Amino acid sequence: MPFSDVTAGVRDGASYTDAPGDGEKGNGEKDNGEKGNVKKGICWGCIPGDAHNLEARLSDAKAAGFDGVELSVGEPGSGPLTLESTEREVGQIRDLAARVGVELPSVMAGGAVRSTPVLHPDPAVRGAAVEKLGQSLERASWLGATAVLLHPGQLKPETRYDHAWEWTRETLKAVIPHAERHDVSLAIENVWNKFLLSPQEMQQMIDEVGHPLIGTYFDVGNCILYGYPEQWAAILGQRIKKVHVKDFKRAVGTGEGFCQLLEGDADYAAVMAELRAAGYDDYLTSEVSVRNMPAGQGIQDTARRIDQIMAM
Repeated sequence: MPFSDVTAGVRDGASYTDAPGDGEKGNGEKDNGEKGNVKKGICWGCIPGDAHNLEARLSDAKAAGFDGVELSVGEPGSGPLTLESTEREVGQIRDLAARVGVELPSVMAGGAVRSTPVLHPDPAVRGAAVEKLGQSLERASWLGATAVLLHPGQLKPETRYDHAWEWTRETLKAVIPHAERHDVSLAIENVWNKFLLSPQEMQQMIDEVGHPLIGTYFDVGNCILYGYPEQWAAILGQRIKKVHVKDFKRAVGTGEGFCQLLEGDADYAAVMAELRAAGYDDYLTSEVSVRNMPAGQGIQDTARRIDQIMAM
């Protein structure tokens, strides 16, 4: 969804700005000079092929060179993982991924709360969103994932910004018991929704909630139109749970500006420098849609481009 978590190692009142732990340097590198264990992921919806053939899609991702796949959780009938999936059914998905040889590090919950968005004036609707997010976190834990992505919904003309702020903060706080119960992070993504438009706003939102299991899912491509991704990475720092990678051409200025990695205006060398400085050591997950891949290229090319980004 072009428009449009790992638990932080800080608990029991620790600060997001704590110094790096033992075995790490301040620039996010290991003491042995290595650049860490960043892995390549791809969103379920960005893998071409039959959406009902789970094994084929996972196998295609593995063959292309990806380490993990970010599944989507939605309403019943929307795909292999839904809010009604049982623990046994989710276990079968987890076991299949293990046999194929890919991890399932995160879950996208946009579809799960599409009909009950966080940015809604009715408390009952927001309450339903909390319950669905709790269900999403539970299924993520069954998969072995460490984070659930939250798209909060669209800010509408009739919704005041300050009201949306309060609704979002209180909803995130209400999800904390679910996140603690399942030991999975909830990460709110920066998206094209006319809300949380700057890294300082996102930082303030996360800090007002004030819990290490509530963070942000940083999308590099989504902030290029109105900002600089490296500044987002620097300011959000350890609040970042997971990272989506795609690219965007500012000169286009619309959704048609999303493009293949390293073909837009993202300064990935600067982004990677800031992520390492923050100690980020997790997945870079491609959200490059099939339609944004140049003719003759596929997800194998996207995987190679992530390799280039990781080497920067």
